Amino acid sequence: MKVKLFLAKKSTIIMLLSCCIFVVIWMVEDLHIKQNRYLKDKVNSKSKAELATVRATLESFIYSDIYYANSLSTLLTVNPHSTIKQWDLIAAELYRDSLNIRHLAIAPDDIVKYVYPLKGNVKALGLDFRSIQNQWLTVQKARNLETIFIAGPVDLIQGGSAFVARMPVFTDPPYNQNYWGSISIVLDIDGLFYESGIFDLKTKYHFAMRGRDSKGAEGDVFFGNPKIFDNPIITETVTLPYGGWQMAIKEKKLNEVYPWYRINIIRLVGYSFFVLALLSIAIIFRLYVMATSRSFEDELTQLPNRRYFMYTLNSLFSKSKKQGMPFTLLNLDLDKFKNINDTYGHAAGDEVLREVAKRIVTALRSNDVVARIGGDEYLVLLPRLHQKKDIYFIIDKIKYEISNEPIAYKDISFNVNATIGYSCFDTKMESADDLLHKADRSMYFNKIVS
Repeated sequence: MKVKLFLAKKSTIIMLLSCCIFVVIWMVEDLHIKQNRYLKDKVNSKSKAELATVRATLESFIYSDIYYANSLSTLLTVNPHSTIKQWDLIAAELYRDSLNIRHLAIAPDDIVKYVYPLKGNVKALGLDFRSIQNQWLTVQKARNLETIFIAGPVDLIQGGSAFVARMPVFTDPPYNQNYWGSISIVLDIDGLFYESGIFDLKTKYHFAMRGRDSKGAEGDVFFGNPKIFDNPIITETVTLPYGGWQMAIKEKKLNEVYPWYRINIIRLVGYSFFVLALLSIAIIFRLYVMATSRSFEDELTQLPNRRYFMYTLNSLFSKSKKQGMPFTLLNLDLDKFKNINDTYGHAAGDEVLREVAKRIVTALRSNDVVARIGGDEYLVLLPRLHQKKDIYFIIDKIKYEISNEPIAYKDISFNVNATIGYSCFDTKMESADDLLHKADRSMYFNKIVS
């Protein structure tokens, strides 16, 4: 018979465990959310810093290259004939010092007559901007603005596409009434984007640019996915001599930036620690239950021992004193047990004690309590039972179960009998010891009589 510890309430343990699991899950998930928010903020802050750096770098490269347009415009304004005569020399010098200039072109009366370098750009010679509507609009825009206007990306007649810085040339500054023609500085898109870090930015983030023909946020997207502008986390405006471009970065999912274990590190550590802690607690609790059970259990018969029985007896006695609830105590002793021990050894005696314990339990009700308190002596509590006929019925049933069949040990059979005494609870009794003494006397009296 297994002892049910009075402290171990299954429902309480389940409730406490459920509360612990809920609290742990709440804490871990809360920390997980905060950690992911931190990672997102870290990625966003880094992307903002990198976008600002790229924007500044791109502006510096553009202004550095179109600065030469101003120089060439000044030369043409002061001495157009001399400048054209020395075109190759001047253009070579400007081209050599530039960073991302693909080629330069001069178009008196908006017809391209001079190009440097000529190699690869022969098709551009003789181009009348009026014949290509898109380019003609940008040339007119620069003339009307009377300043540099960056067009593009523009599809070039000689192939490929580029940004084109249009610079109008007037021979009567600052009145700018006499229009001479235009200068076109063609900027290499790939070189410009590579040097400024845009290509690197595109590989790391969801990046796009818009503002074709310097229209800023109102212009078409010319680099990247247009959907990026639906909900960007950061935008930067590239300021051009007139207008600008807008760059944007859209937030990336964390699993696109970090490996899965980095994203779930809080969960991995938190739940692993919780499982280990739970296992440790379970092991400790199991050891505690085992130790406590052994302290309340007879090791030989697995019945409750004297300690547990006395606790139950005292509790029942106190309750009965208050409520007047009757109960009966039985004292059982095996007859001539010492002869079995002395003749056949303690192993045989132990087997008899174990079998007797099983037979007593078989004869009792489910709410009765039986304990082995030492040697061959057993005590039995019979709650809510005080009628003599009922008591004798239980006693006779126990005796029958014990003696009905011999107890076998190896090739030996033992006929075992028991003497049983009893005492009923009386409100006049002062303590449970009175019950024990009365039952003990009753048992010895019956043993003498028999």
